[in-house]
Amino acid sequence: MKALYLIISIIFTAFLGAIAYLNANSSLTKVNLIFAEINANPAVIILIIAVIGIFTGAFYHAFLSRTIDNPETFE
Repeated sequence: MKALYLIISIIFTAFLGAIAYLNANSSLTKVNLIFAEINANPAVIILIIAVIGIFTGAFYHAFLSRTIDNPETFE
């Protein structure tokens, strides 16, 4: 489970980094994802990015708490 938590958190971190890099100079009404452009309400865009960040933090927390509890095994 530790490997799964670590892999998912790295994928979400890379996804958030890609969104931040691709949208550095864009307006908030259009978000450029990897292959598509999304036209949406700015509040919805911020909410979606925040939820992805919350999931990323939850997976990092799960990985760290499992590692601290049992550091010998890496499942």
